[in-house]
Amino acid sequence: MMKRNLITLSIIAGSLILTSCGENKKEKDDASAPMQHEMHTEANKMDSEKTMHAEAPEFSSETVKQAFDEYLAIKDALVSTDASASRKAARNLQNTLKDSQPEIAEIAGKIVNTEEVNKQREIFSELTAAMEPVLKEAISSGKIYKQFCPMAFEGKGDFWYSSSEEIKNPYFGSKMLNCGRVDETIM
Repeated sequence: MMKRNLITLSIIAGSLILTSCGENKKEKDDASAPMQHEMHTEANKMDSEKTMHAEAPEFSSETVKQAFDEYLAIKDALVSTDASASRKAARNLQNTLKDSQPEIAEIAGKIVNTEEVNKQREIFSELTAAMEPVLKEAISSGKIYKQFCPMAFEGKGDFWYSSSEEIKNPYFGSKMLNCGRVDETIM
């Protein structure tokens, strides 16, 4: 029974292919241009995905790499408006940098000690400013995107770092998720 169903489906599929391929040449030519464009666009999309993956930042210091990953975890938690996750990621950052960058570890500690997400976002601004020279000094390949939201902090605007060009705003979360722009690419 199952074999008969497969044969029937194969015959129907074959008939559809033959019917659609039996179109006149002009229609084939007209239809091939959009298809070529779609294939070219898809190839470009795959190339850009490979490029984006290949451009992931690498650092001359394993500590800075770990610190950047933990910074991104704080940012992502703030994007999700998750104060608990932000505190956890900040604790990890604090522990990572307590010996090598005690000033940044202290700022991360402020996030750990703050349960209110909007206050965490204010401290995150301070953390971002403190991370800049460390990231710029230690990046060895790839890209970091310095992003800016002009609406943050009552229109004063503020920055954050990302490993992707895509805007995910930590200062507003879902309220203004895509508000912002890439202000600088650090390589």
